[in-house]
Amino acid sequence: MRLKDSMASRLNQLLPGEVHIVGGGVEGLSTLRFLQAAGRTDLTLRDRNARLETFDGIANVCGNGYLDGIPANATVFRSAGVRFDLPQLQTHRDGNGQVLSQLKLFCALHRALYPKGRIIGVTATMGKGTICTFISEMLKAAAVPHALLGNIGKPMLDIFLEDEVPEVVVLELSSFQLSDFVPGDGLTAKELAPDVAVFGHITIEHLDWHPDQIEYWESKANLANFQSESHVAVHLSRDPGSVFGGMAGDAMRFTLGQEGSLRVEDDALVDDHGRVLLELSQLKVPGSFQLENAGLAWLAASAIGVAEEQCFQGACNFAGLRHRLMWAGEADGVRFYNDSYATRPEATLAALDALSAQPIALILGGSDKGVDFDELALGILACRSICHVALIGATASRLRESLTRAGHPPFELQEHPGLPEAFEASVRSLHGKQGAVLLSPACASFGLFANYKERGEAFLRLASARTGLTF
Repeated sequence: MRLKDSMASRLNQLLPGEVHIVGGGVEGLSTLRFLQAAGRTDLTLRDRNARLETFDGIANVCGNGYLDGIPANATVFRSAGVRFDLPQLQTHRDGNGQVLSQLKLFCALHRALYPKGRIIGVTATMGKGTICTFISEMLKAAAVPHALLGNIGKPMLDIFLEDEVPEVVVLELSSFQLSDFVPGDGLTAKELAPDVAVFGHITIEHLDWHPDQIEYWESKANLANFQSESHVAVHLSRDPGSVFGGMAGDAMRFTLGQEGSLRVEDDALVDDHGRVLLELSQLKVPGSFQLENAGLAWLAASAIGVAEEQCFQGACNFAGLRHRLMWAGEADGVRFYNDSYATRPEATLAALDALSAQPIALILGGSDKGVDFDELALGILACRSICHVALIGATASRLRESLTRAGHPPFELQEHPGLPEAFEASVRSLHGKQGAVLLSPACASFGLFANYKERGEAFLRLASARTGLTF
């Protein structure tokens, strides 16, 4: 790989000496690959995992004390899952050492390559991947070359390893990535601020990483915090977390909701003149909440010049994301939906609303991130379509407690050791009915599965065994 002169110059300015990468996961290894391809040899990989894979020519500091002994003149790359305020990293900053991230470096290098390029950043507690993909479909309809990067698609720096780097990029960003997304360490607000910042529903998540809701919201808000009047912020008008993020900077604001630029009304997306732009029946994906996702994407795509007709076509082309309320076939009158990505109660409630026209057997539970389940329990009890709830994972007993505390469940409530048992019980509960088995766990997957994708793939295999379909 040969970097364009503008990128190489900026890279050398930002990384004048040796580089230490903290975190050997997907993002950390992506950073390592890019820097190796850029010709850097003074690289060290640090991780708390003592059994981390080693790489030829790369120094490793792993296990206990993995953050000890970072040279004062080194540039440190913090991977997204590593807290930005660890004592060793703060000590490094206090000594005028640099602590960067993949997101920061990507923005700086993309700006160096394309001073007039467009960066669209999207964040939310739930739905950000869907919003990003709606935007991507609208850009495709407009024949705009672009890349979908970040938590969806490929790691950001990987795009620089390809022959062609598009001028337009759409980034799905988490609170982890945004927690230290602020100017400094040689980076300016002009380099970091996205051209368009999009905020979906923002509630609360990752309380096992963030100490409180305030820090979580502030991390999200960093996406827009340093935008100027030349930038655009898109947010929901009635969602407090979305408003908090969208109002953080000085950007032009376009909102979705009552008195906004667009709003959802009577199962349609309408503009501020009441003109219908898109009807729910025209979408391939179920759920009225998808109109909100499409509306936020519509505003973001319009902000960089995509025409109304192309926004409409892109929205209609969107067929849904894998593991996000994904149709997984039908057998004997029972339809299967894989919503493994629903690791939050709000996402599960949205899925139940989308499928509420039919009897539902819900598979619920997973690992425990300390989230309160009382509102989820009330929502489940209020959903008259539910005929069976199968509980799995570490949260099974806590979910049962919340459901029974909320009232007397008018459906079967069972705990199971794993997904296969829960799946079979759910199918049996719908015998003789036209209904849906829905995996929408409201919890992360750790313990039973490595991640939500593995859990979703396991569900798809179970469904495929009954439907004969492959996905």
